[in-house]
Amino acid sequence: MILFFISCGSKDPRILSSSTNPMGKSTDYIPFFDVRDYAPKANYGLSEKNPVKVGGVKEREGPINQRRYLSSLAGPNGEVLTFHRRGSCCPYPSDNAYGSHALLDVYEVTYEGLDKPILIYISLYDYETLYIPRGFTRAK
Repeated sequence: MILFFISCGSKDPRILSSSTNPMGKSTDYIPFFDVRDYAPKANYGLSEKNPVKVGGVKEREGPINQRRYLSSLAGPNGEVLTFHRRGSCCPYPSDNAYGSHALLDVYEVTYEGLDKPILIYISLYDYETLYIPRGFTRAK
């Protein structure tokens, strides 16, 4: 497939698929209570090279897991987040995806006082321990 030869850049990823996605707020969903620790790497969730992996695709809970993860976060001073799924990008190998390649979903995240949205890269195909990305805090 030609789609898997397209590069993905974290500043302006090439969106390969999108749909109508409403804006959500971190107060709209039940957060994951086990997201407590800060990411060991600075690019966690902020780069397609180190995406957040919430899993859930096999249980049909992937999209809600993405929103629950975002609801586990707050701005640097505890601000409520607003987020929107921009679309999918950045193919990567995964045994849990159709055809052995998964796509990442890109969410635009904002909060009061932020100059421009922050992009968070999330996979619903695979699961790893969830962390708080740099620049965010744990939702209260």
